[in-house]
Order: sequence, then C-alpha cells, then structure tokens
Amino acid sequence: MNPSVSINILCGRERDGWINPQLVNRLFEAIGDGMQFRRQFGVDLTQGVTPVEKARNHVVTGFLKSDHKWLLMIDSDVIPPPHFLRLIDAAEAEGKFIVGVPCPIIGDAGLMWNVANKRDDLHSNFYDSLPPNWTRCDYLGAGFLAVRRCVLEALKSNWFDRTPTMGEDFAFCERAKAAGFASWFHGAFQCDHLHSMSLLDAMRAKQWVLLH
Repeated sequence: MNPSVSINILCGRERDGWINPQLVNRLFEAIGDGMQFRRQFGVDLTQGVTPVEKARNHVVTGFLKSDHKWLLMIDSDVIPPPHFLRLIDAAEAEGKFIVGVPCPIIGDAGLMWNVANKRDDLHSNFYDSLPPNWTRCDYLGAGFLAVRRCVLEALKSNWFDRTPTMGEDFAFCERAKAAGFASWFHGAFQCDHLHSMSLLDAMRAKQWVLLH
C-alpha cells in the first residue's frame, strides 16, 4: 500500500479564500489516484486562521493527531501538477523526508522560483531555472510542501514560526536542516501560481526568451 497522506488546502487572504476550479480538479484526480492505488488519505481545508504561520502550525497540530504518514500543504492560489501524489511515492521510495514542488513567484529580482539556497544570514539565491531531476536545496516555499510525520515529531512544536529574517516556510526548512532533515525538489514537477495572471505561463515565456 502506498504511504498515507493528509492533504490540507490553506485558504488564506489570497482571492478571499476562493479555490480555483483547476485546484479542485487536481484534488479529485488525487482522490481517484488514491482509490486506484489503495492509498489512505484525507483532504481538509484551513480557513480563517491568521497569520499564515499560525495557520500552518494549526494544520500540523491537527495532522499529528491522525495516523497519516505524510502531511501535504497546498495554498489555495497554487495549482499542482497532474497526478502530484506520484511525487510523494518517489520521495518515499528514495528516502526523502521534505519535498516541495516549485512555484513561480515575483521577487525583488523579478520572476523566479520559490526554491533557494542560502547565500548568507540575510540573503538567499533563488532559482531562475530548474534542473530536471531531484535537487537538494536549503529552502522551499510552502505553496506545495510535503513533510513526513517523523520530521514534525522531531521538531516538536513551533514548526512554522517565522524569524526576524525569514518567512515561516524558510524558517521551517532551517529548523529541519538543523535537525538533520534535508529539503528536496524535483524540477520536472512544477506548480502554477495564480496572481492577476498565471505566473507559470509568465515563467515559460521568460525561459523561451532566454533560450532564443
């Protein structure tokens, strides 16, 4: 039987908590995949809990009361790739404990992916292109973030508390790394990130310009 997964959709202030129909389609697809491959899983929504670090810690607290092996958090403005549970199967098979799917974001340097490596105590180097395989990194954005139960149990509490220099997701990766758990992403899996337009479409256009 494939590893059990608890999927939690975080409905924040983005788009007033509205869930895009494409995300709903991906969830129905995941439910179908779970039934086909005899996977135990649950789907839940978190809405009205702010700020975001409190919402994520709230999700973890509830997850640890369940019997599921993996917690998968997806933001409501993110569209996962098709059949995204296959990534968790691959992570499980390869002994990985924290995995993310990169999402395009708009930062100080323009359009980039929300995965990064530490440059110094105050700065990070974000990826502007993705290697097409498993890649270890220092930080994962939490738009699509999957974590094994044992990681959360090892950290015990305050999993996603932000720091003066880091948001809640990067701070979580830093704490996990200190506890011996590396963060990974696979560049062949990518999420869309919905703003006034599709940031994935914008990123693909940017990559086309760079290659031609």
